[in-house]
Amino acid sequence: MSWRKILSGFSAVCALSGCAGQPSQASAPAPGAAPETQQQMTARARLRAVIRDQSFLEQMPIAVRANTISEPFFGRLVILYLVDDRGAARGAQAADLTDSGVTREALRAAVEWNLAKVLTEPLSCTSHAVSEPAHHNYYESSRLLLDKQWADLSALGGTVVVAVPSNDTLFVACNPSQETLHKLSVIVQNTYPHAARPVSSSLLTWSTDGWRELPAPP
Repeated sequence: MSWRKILSGFSAVCALSGCAGQPSQASAPAPGAAPETQQQMTARARLRAVIRDQSFLEQMPIAVRANTISEPFFGRLVILYLVDDRGAARGAQAADLTDSGVTREALRAAVEWNLAKVLTEPLSCTSHAVSEPAHHNYYESSRLLLDKQWADLSALGGTVVVAVPSNDTLFVACNPSQETLHKLSVIVQNTYPHAARPVSSSLLTWSTDGWRELPAPP
């Protein structure tokens, strides 16, 4: 795959479908923190993250990869941090943390706060059925970072299994039967290879310890 094609999903400056027009909201300052300037609040509100396969990171130019803030998520998935300015995004760098007043240790919490303001549609699912709460938002697959949403859904719906073949598509099943798991697997097989911004070719399940991959259904 050429770097030009890769850049269609994550570039120095790229247009993001589905995130333009979202209201910017700054995260709450930490207790005891020094008063923030409006510039810091605005910069903090622009922080986002996407999830990609490790291979995506490996194919980035060394200079870009070195300057872009990322971290492991689980399995082969990684978190890539972004700065999103009204629909145009680029990789988050150390200078962006300085501008926003966010430490590296607090970055994920700040991003989760911002994503929760964008991904406001509540999660829901029906036992032994597949639902698609996604509304083709560029950050739909970033819901995987919002632990509270998944913990709340699991408390209500039991076992939760999701498929995230692309960045803007997310399927959810609660207490899935083998037939439902097979259906989810087929969805992934038909979607992931052709996705402009693929995320995972596996089925994922939520637990109190976070996400893990499920073996492919028979």
